[in-house]
This record gives sequence, structure tokens and C-alpha cells, in this order.
Amino acid sequence: PGTKMKKYFLAGLVSVFFLTACNDDFLEKFPEDKISDANFWKTGADFKMYASQFYPTLFDARLAWYSLDNFSDNPVPSSRNAYTWGESPVPSSGGGWAKTDWLQIRRVNYALDRIAGVPEDATLKLAHGELRFFRAFYYFDKLKKFGEVPWIAKSLDTESEELNAPRDSRETVVNNMLADLDFAIENLPETSGEDRLTKFAALNLKGDIALYEGTFRKYHNAGANEELLRKSVAAYESIINSGRFAVWSTGKPDKDYFDLFVQYELKGNSEGIFVQRFITDKRMHNNVRQLGEPYTGYSKDFVESYLCTDGLPISVSPLYKGDKNFADEFVNRDPRMEQSIYQAKRPYRIFDDGTTNYKAMPEFQNNYCPTSYYIIKGYSPYERDRLPSTSTTDDFVFRYGKVLISYAEAKAELNECTQDILDKTVNKLRDRVGMPHLKTEVGFTDPAWPDWGMQISPLLNEIRRERRLEICAEGNRWDDLVRWKAGKLLENPKTIQGAKDPATNANRVLYPGYTARKWSDKLYLYPVPLQEITLNPQLKQNPGW
Repeated sequence: PGTKMKKYFLAGLVSVFFLTACNDDFLEKFPEDKISDANFWKTGADFKMYASQFYPTLFDARLAWYSLDNFSDNPVPSSRNAYTWGESPVPSSGGGWAKTDWLQIRRVNYALDRIAGVPEDATLKLAHGELRFFRAFYYFDKLKKFGEVPWIAKSLDTESEELNAPRDSRETVVNNMLADLDFAIENLPETSGEDRLTKFAALNLKGDIALYEGTFRKYHNAGANEELLRKSVAAYESIINSGRFAVWSTGKPDKDYFDLFVQYELKGNSEGIFVQRFITDKRMHNNVRQLGEPYTGYSKDFVESYLCTDGLPISVSPLYKGDKNFADEFVNRDPRMEQSIYQAKRPYRIFDDGTTNYKAMPEFQNNYCPTSYYIIKGYSPYERDRLPSTSTTDDFVFRYGKVLISYAEAKAELNECTQDILDKTVNKLRDRVGMPHLKTEVGFTDPAWPDWGMQISPLLNEIRRERRLEICAEGNRWDDLVRWKAGKLLENPKTIQGAKDPATNANRVLYPGYTARKWSDKLYLYPVPLQEITLNPQLKQNPGW
């Protein structure tokens, strides 16, 4: 939010705070007509301005579809992912635990340390809620990467005892995150005319954390989980029952899903619980250009998960045309498939003079798409969006469609997913694209259902399928595999194969000499860098590392 000038001011302001925070003598001599740590924290507006610096960190579309999803079974990058191939050693430093990796948490705590004693007004209440939200947001990333981490609730200096603290339990970290979010829910408004956080954004993050941790504990045998699943249900229900949000649709099932992710203005979109807006010459992005040269593409395994238009999987549907011909794969399939994956009849580039280019498919190019299954969620074909760092298509940070599928999953995990729940959630998403409704009894057995490592119901299988497809390329699949303890799915050879290659009449092999990955359970958590354990012997290494 805000102009370039405000961003530059904030950057300088933060620098001043950290340069002066450990120098009392400097503070005493700093002129009173200049901004300093000593004279800044006076009103709620000061804290609100400070909190603005965190907004741009909430979502990065390329981080989602490339950096995060490339760990999973959805896409296949041009080069092998060293981590999931078991080729990443324990780092000596960095590795997600460096000073810069903890910097945002320190910045949040730095402001929270200074909030006591400031006269409370509506603006301070808002800023306080935002700061608590952001601390939970940044800690969620730490939990997903490392599991147990030290919970730091104040800004530290070089003499702080907490620098030598052991890792706190997952339970402690999660409870503290949820407490932060409960505070945010209580103090943030229901709507914001300034594009700032709301109560519903905080409810969404609370639901996501509780669902993640509840299912992680359930499938990793890591403690009680039902209370967390119920907290996720309650958070999602508060969003759904508010009546403020709905699945966005214009009644065009063959294009609405694609169009949802290439909007130039998401403000007011019925599916936008919280969005990031981009404005010409103020804040723009490069995501469209990068999607045009992605160095990754969907896997054969992902593509085969799309149902046919009769609601049946390809293994049992008479409508499936096979994959010998690339275009045939898209025939009679869930309309989200051709709105998520490029095929030759879709314009690839539309120039300003109206000239339109199409790609002949299949196409296998390592610096473009090695699998031939191009990711097109968020890809605008217009040349104005493809110019370097000039695109202004908006992004969802929290999307109502994801809330619906997450709510259905949480209810299914509790064995409480009724037909009424499905009709309010999964089937609302299916209605947008004209797909048959999911029934609680499902009505078929798919021999290609994944081997999750434990028995799950047909309904939960189909909800997981729905989740995989509806929120593809949004940066969630790796987290899902981790919390479900489903890493072994990466051993399926089709997770590293592409479309049928006409030259060989076989699936495209991306990594000659490598036919499949071998999963190791240690990969569910990142290793703690060796230097950190040396500096603080109370830190213990994660299992297997």
C-alpha cells in the first residue's frame, strides 16, 4: 500500500531504527526535529505506518508456482530439485535460519515492544492487530520449515539470553501464533477502505494454521489434533457465515476460472478475502513474463488427476480419449484443465496491434516448458503484461475458493462432511466450471487413487483431488504433502515425466538416467544449519540430518 515515496521513507525509517536501537548515546544526541526511535513512537498512526512495510511480503506469485510448487508432484522443473532428490547437505549457515530469515519477526517485535504506554485509539488498535497478524504469519513459515523453533516475543540484542534458548515445542509455537491471531481477529475491522488487513484475513490465516498443524499431528502421530481441526472449522465457518464472500463467476464455465487470475482489479471481487493490488507506475510485477519462460511445467501425474466431465476419473470414465494425441487429453475433461494448462487453441501472445500468436503443441523446451504442460494460471497473453516488470494483474493473498476446499477437508477429517457441507463448498467450485457435484458416497473407486501410506475414505481422496486441482500453482502442494505425510508420492515416476512425446510415443523423460526419486522422511523438516548449533548447543538437529 502507498506510493513509492512512502516506501522509500519506510525503508529509511527502518534503517534508522536498527542503527540506533543499540546506541543510547546516539539517541540522546539525535536532533529533536529529526525522526528517531526516541521520538517516533507517539501515536497509532506511527505504528500503522511502520506496519505497512510488511504488506509486500504477504504473497509472491512466482514464489508460489515456481519456488514452492517445484518441490511437489505438481510441476517438474527443468533441473532436478536437489532437496527432494536427497542431494542437499546440511548447510553450514543460512538455510532459512540466518539473521535475515528472522529479520521480519524481529522487526515486528521491535514495534510491539514500544506499543505499551502509547495512548490507545482506533488506529493503534488496528496497527496492533496487524503486527500480531504478521508475527503469526512469519512464524507459520518457520513452523513449516523447521517444526520446533524458539518462540521469540521481543526484539533481541547481542546480549539477549534468548539467543541461547532451546527450540520451543510445536504446541507452544502454534498456541502463540493462534493467540496472536485471536488478538488480530478481535482488533481488526471487518472491512478496510485502505486495502489493509481485516478480521477475515486473520480468520483465514488462523484456519490455515490450525488445519496444517491438526493434520500434521494426525498423520505424523505428533499429538492431539481434534481440537486444532475444530478451531480450523470454526475459523472457516466465521468467514463462510459472514455472507461477505462468494465464488466468483460470470456464468461462463469455459473461461471464468482462467479469467479469475488475470484480473487487473480484484478490489471488490467476491472471492477476495485479501488481495494484492498492482497499479501502473506505482507497483508492478514480472510474473506474467516469467510464466512465459517458466523453466517448469506440470507433470503427467498432475494432468492425469483431472476428472472427466462425467465426474469420473480417467481410469474408469468412457469419455477419456487417451493421451497419444496432446489435444485429446483435454477432451471431455474438467474445464479447469484447459484453463490451467496451455493448449494450442488458446492465444499465447496478443500484441498491441491485434496480432495473435499460438503455440503448436506438444512443445518440449527446457527454458520454456520441459513437460509441454504450460502453467497458465495468472498468465495474461497480452504483450503489455509480458513487458519486463510492468504487469498490473492483481493477486489473491487469501481466496474464498481455497477457504471452501479447506473447510470441506477439515470437516472430512472429523468425519463430519455431509452432503450439505459439500454443496456449500466443493460443489460451489464445481458449479463455476459446470462439473457434476461430488457426493458423500463418491460413487466410484479409482484404481489410481494415491497410496497415502494409510487408509483414507473415498470422500477424503476426492476432496484432496479437488484441492490439488482448484488451488494448483498457488504454492500449497508441498505443504499439503508434508502435513499429510505423503512424501512417498514423489517416488511415482510420472511425477517427473511430461506429455507423450510423438518422437518416442512415450511420456517425455526430463532427467535422462534418473527414472524415479527415492523419498526420505527426514525431508519433512529442514535441517538446522551447523553454525547455529555450534553457536547455541541447546538447538537440536531435526531427525535424520
